[in-house]
Amino acid sequence: MDLHWTAATSYSGLGPYADWEAAVEAAEGGPPRRVPLFVRLVDPGDGTDLVAALAQALTLPFVDFAAHERDLLETERLHAGPGWPHEVRFVAFVARSDLDRLPAAWVVLAAGPGFVPAEPMARFAPCDLCATRGRLDPAVPVLAILDDGIGYLNVRFRAGLDRTRVLGVWLQAAERRAQGPLAPSRDIRMGRVLTAAEIDAQLASGLPEADLYRQANRALYPRTERAATDRRVTHGTHVLDLAAGARFAEPMAAVPILAVQLPPASIRESAGRRMAAHLVQGLRWCLAELLRQSDGIAVPPLVVNLSLGSLGGPGDASEFLAEWLAYEVSRHARLAPGAEVRVTGAYGNARLSRLVARAELRIDRPLRLDWRVLPDDRTSSFLELRVESTLARGLRLRLTPPPAAGRPPLTIDWPGVSGQGWRLDTPHGPLAAVQAVPEASGQLLLHLALAPTVAFGGLAVAPPGRWQVDIATTENEPVLLTAKVQRDDTPFGHPPFGRQSWLDHPEGWVWEAQSHSYTAPRAGSGGADCPVTREGTHVAFGGADDPGVVLVGAARPVPGQPAASRPSLYAAEGVVQLRRPGESLGPALAARGDDGAVLTGVRAAGTLTGSQARLAGSSMAAPAVARRLLDYFRTVPQGRRTPAAERAALLGPAPAASPPVDPQLGAGVLAGT
Repeated sequence: MDLHWTAATSYSGLGPYADWEAAVEAAEGGPPRRVPLFVRLVDPGDGTDLVAALAQALTLPFVDFAAHERDLLETERLHAGPGWPHEVRFVAFVARSDLDRLPAAWVVLAAGPGFVPAEPMARFAPCDLCATRGRLDPAVPVLAILDDGIGYLNVRFRAGLDRTRVLGVWLQAAERRAQGPLAPSRDIRMGRVLTAAEIDAQLASGLPEADLYRQANRALYPRTERAATDRRVTHGTHVLDLAAGARFAEPMAAVPILAVQLPPASIRESAGRRMAAHLVQGLRWCLAELLRQSDGIAVPPLVVNLSLGSLGGPGDASEFLAEWLAYEVSRHARLAPGAEVRVTGAYGNARLSRLVARAELRIDRPLRLDWRVLPDDRTSSFLELRVESTLARGLRLRLTPPPAAGRPPLTIDWPGVSGQGWRLDTPHGPLAAVQAVPEASGQLLLHLALAPTVAFGGLAVAPPGRWQVDIATTENEPVLLTAKVQRDDTPFGHPPFGRQSWLDHPEGWVWEAQSHSYTAPRAGSGGADCPVTREGTHVAFGGADDPGVVLVGAARPVPGQPAASRPSLYAAEGVVQLRRPGESLGPALAARGDDGAVLTGVRAAGTLTGSQARLAGSSMAAPAVARRLLDYFRTVPQGRRTPAAERAALLGPAPAASPPVDPQLGAGVLAGT
């Protein structure tokens, strides 16, 4: 087949991932998709205000809202003080064909993947989320968890044999039309919310926990989806136990819990496109539910744990999820003055995955990378190349497909204009695409996308093997370039779907005694010989700089020295060499991710009451810090809480001289671990 790269300029402005998805969907055919849009309202400039712009948005005939989002906006309006709205953001759903009809007041910050709303969910009656009321004790903090597979019936999360500590759990599922009084409405529902009263009724029913989970899963998910709570071990249950699990008589048993169980599809798709969309909506629900449960009066502290994440992105505070987390923390502070929120997040486990490269380009020092794309990969593969936009001149990219593939190479001058791109199309859809996008971080992104490497639904197939990436500069000024391969592997336990591509280099690798393998980049991280590096392997939102967001790395004890710790082999690193301003130096701190070099993982609850399991990673370190923060908020009165006191609770007494931030351990290891 005679294929040629062609210039492509019909981009939506929603970002290269959204544009690639739109091109693939066009080749697939089928019913039109709706896209979740994350929107910030600005002054319309027509004499109206943000309140009027929001009222207009809520009534636009071509825009759908989720029921929980309408409830959240109403909750925000009821609890806001004078001067509301300070800023208005929301999540809306719009058909791709209607994207050109968006009002001028809408600034789209990000767009999620497209979907086709399913039929109304008739087996569960809709919940009136705004009807939830309570009066929480402002002296007792609340733990919120957003994760995969949460065993909310487990005895570790009860205040008594038949009384739950869970204020509410949102079992998220695929987007469906809401069921109205007589017919489906235009609103979208995403699963089901169980209130504390409903969970207590389940506990009192006498039915086995496993049967209750199966009943919920059969109603929420198609049989082709992996329902996590049908399994013996679930990530969310394990994390929740480490963060707030307790026996009845223990002090932690007084801590209430809010939980969001992400849908299986968002976990299976490890690139984070679906995950980020559901995380944002889940976090917004948790914050609104806290206001409703406390009636907005004397709101207790909230600790939110996020032991999930993807890899791609600019690596600083401008990344979508990092920026939105900071916004939600500040929004909550405006709605509930004096209320405190901490978000503990896992810093990442991708240190050994060969997904990041970093090099300083010079006239006499071009960069060559081998992008290894695996066979039998049923997901698209993505590579992100970034340079400072002010230095994006005199650059040339040459992308060469595997030699045996018979596909033409692409040679381009690195563009500096938004919307410039190239596509390798086939009669069955796009095989590859390259797009240039300026970013809010001040960088210019060159986004490379490849189709799956195995036939899937009759679409185009990209050849597996070595895709050679060569980048050179003709300018005298050196240019810092970073490359990141987006995750697209399938998490353990899900049906195999994606296989992870990775970066290689002709100079190869050297022996590393710590891992007993030839896996260390030659000449060290960021060296001239091998640009593939372990620096900057943290999660996409690892560059969040809000003091309310606490990123946690993973550590393990040193053999023979119980009081000492070292980073776990997989623990992600911050950036030290060839660092761009704003990039993360490392996590805030680290905590136990493994009990030893041989005894990997940390033990905590399995899905069902009485079961236990071991899981490893920074996902297990973050809830340890969340638990310590809950103890801090529970035992230290509000008037005595200071940044120094909080730091002492996490890291112990401050040293006489502050040590430099460790790229894997941050400011130190959680005291007492």
